[in-house]
Amino acid sequence: MGCLKNIIKLIILVLAVIGFTSLGGWDFLKEKLPLLFEKPSQEALIEKSKSIADFSNISEEYEIDKTADIMGFKAVLAEHKASGQKLAVLNPGKKELLTKKDFNGDVIKKKLSDLNEKFSYQFIRLENLEIKSRGSFSAFGQTVPYARFEADVVNLPVSKIQGMIAVAEFKDGEDMNNKILLAANESDKYSQIITEQFFNKVK
Repeated sequence: MGCLKNIIKLIILVLAVIGFTSLGGWDFLKEKLPLLFEKPSQEALIEKSKSIADFSNISEEYEIDKTADIMGFKAVLAEHKASGQKLAVLNPGKKELLTKKDFNGDVIKKKLSDLNEKFSYQFIRLENLEIKSRGSFSAFGQTVPYARFEADVVNLPVSKIQGMIAVAEFKDGEDMNNKILLAANESDKYSQIITEQFFNKVK
């Protein structure tokens, strides 16, 4: 499985942010430690994100939360302001985490299920991970395949989540440079429309 385990880690990270936000954690910390939470402007964050993707055309309904190195990979985390839905683009560089071919048949389901079992000992973890549907949409000027998933969450105030994982492929000389797209929210709040409207504008 190699570096694929980082996908589950990233999903768990996104879930941790959702859970912390739902408890009002950010508001509490911002009140107590305001200087630590002075956020750069959207213009500055979009400029900083250019090494991963071009977010300059996203709607004002969304905002970039941060750019970060997550488990050695560059990532951008964003949010749909009205719903709290979290979105992420992960750039693993030349490390192949997922390919478009993985979305054929049961490959994606098997990879995610196997990886999830390996993280069953984690304090925050997913259980009963299921692929609910599949499809495709436009992002990065290409058609990207996606899989919708649902899972139970252990040790967060959010008990069940829905989300989506997709992959865009880029040719870099003789190598492929794939980008992983993620979205997640509480199960009854997740919207594929919100996800697609965001990623449709990413280049």
